[in-house]
Amino acid sequence: MKKAIIGITAAVIWLVCVIAFAVASADTKGSEHQFTVLAVKEDSVMNYNTMPVFQQLAEDTGIEVNWTYNTSAQYSNNIDPVGTKGIDAIYHSGFSNLKLYDYGRRGRIVAIDQYLDSMPNFSKILKDRPDIKQALISPDGHIYSLPRVEEMGLKSYPNILYLNKKWVEKLMDEGGLPALTEPLTKDDLKDGLVLYRKDFKAILQAFKDNSYIGDSNKVPLSFVNGNWQGNVSDLIASFGVPENRDHKTIVNGKVVFTIEDEKWFNAVKELQDWYSRGLIGSSAFSQTDNEFLARGQDGRYGAFYWWEKDTVLAKDIRDDYIIVEPLKDDDGKQYVGVSNELEIEKGECVILDACQDKKGLLSYFDKFFEPEYSAQLNYGSIKSGAFLSGKVNGKLVPNDDHGVQSADDFRMKNAPYGVVYLTAEVWEKSVEMESRAKLRLENLENYVKPFTFEGATPIPNLNYSQEDLITLNTYESSLANNIASWFTKAITGGAVPSEDSWKSLLDTNRASIDAVLQLNQKAYDSYVAAIAD
Repeated sequence: MKKAIIGITAAVIWLVCVIAFAVASADTKGSEHQFTVLAVKEDSVMNYNTMPVFQQLAEDTGIEVNWTYNTSAQYSNNIDPVGTKGIDAIYHSGFSNLKLYDYGRRGRIVAIDQYLDSMPNFSKILKDRPDIKQALISPDGHIYSLPRVEEMGLKSYPNILYLNKKWVEKLMDEGGLPALTEPLTKDDLKDGLVLYRKDFKAILQAFKDNSYIGDSNKVPLSFVNGNWQGNVSDLIASFGVPENRDHKTIVNGKVVFTIEDEKWFNAVKELQDWYSRGLIGSSAFSQTDNEFLARGQDGRYGAFYWWEKDTVLAKDIRDDYIIVEPLKDDDGKQYVGVSNELEIEKGECVILDACQDKKGLLSYFDKFFEPEYSAQLNYGSIKSGAFLSGKVNGKLVPNDDHGVQSADDFRMKNAPYGVVYLTAEVWEKSVEMESRAKLRLENLENYVKPFTFEGATPIPNLNYSQEDLITLNTYESSLANNIASWFTKAITGGAVPSEDSWKSLLDTNRASIDAVLQLNQKAYDSYVAAIAD
């Protein structure tokens, strides 16, 4: 009997030890579940499962994540991605405010704010940055997605005009440079060149007309219509309109549609003339940004809009192009608008209610907000060569040299982007900006920002009621499509757009324009009041 008691006691002690060890092991690994996350990515991007940054995350957290994929085309055709079987989260979800709220209120995606005890990094962000919290909340006060925060001061000005100075010099040498409002010499051909719009047009015409300029593939002016950067907005702004790709901005506290300004219509008429003359490349209104970048590598562009030339041009011809300040109108005035591209982006990642261990998965994603992980998610892993070896003054320093690859090509293949937290404080203490980002900021300060349309500011992250979100969803998409369709046809359709057709555009869409303006203004006024408090 005594032996039996001793045996039972030993067994109990052994069982307690096993349980204690198991608990400690579970705590160390952070989660007992393996997760499957659907990511939206293109085939050219490295497999997330083999990316060193995710392998390091798995080692640090003890949490295993299996990444599965949709291309952007596949994802856009998925009418109910949260219904995808076998997944726990969606990365790069891209959900609109209305979708986030709709999925959230129906309990199909998780209210992340209910699990903040598992997310020390994200909790601190929400406490330290009430503006970020304000940007993320839905009408019911919940937060249904993890954000991307990259504050560099670049997105409000996504366009810089570049001119092929070698072609201009060739015109000078051959006597083909047209008479300009202000004489132009070779010494003037440097960054910060100032040109009247009519003189810029004359130079483009000379590029087109003279056979000794370029070859059969030459394009006097190129851009990517409707793209977030490298679009035609700044050319339209030169007519005295605070244009951006949304055709909507804030001027002195009032939300306005630029399409209602007669100067905007005059700009469209002028662009139609440029297009009909062959000064604007025929692909400018149909090409993707990747096609634009590929075509520019050989120097076929006489001028182009983008926010840096290094991405567009092969290394050996980058010095052939110079920055042109915003074009002068006939009165000698210069204007640029500001974009509504936001540095706080919601909808980057959502957790599905089907996830069996929500706290575990959210604790994994919480690591993304740490500076060293944010940097690698944004630029590529340390092991892939995205950064110089060793830290400089305690900071990670991006590697500018990727051989024959451009920095953008390297990042597109090696960086998953998505959920990151890179703010002024992070840039100051933990991560160095890329050299090209610093140069962009310098160029914007010198050649673009001083000409911002007076009183123009971007539309910030705004919050809406459920009813307002539904109304906006009804009107905004169709309105944007109608404007884009009319704009493209007016310029490329062959005939000069009439004032009647422009007024018809406004009249036909009047209900949508008024509704969107009214709701945007109400939300903006509330935002201003909240910030003031």
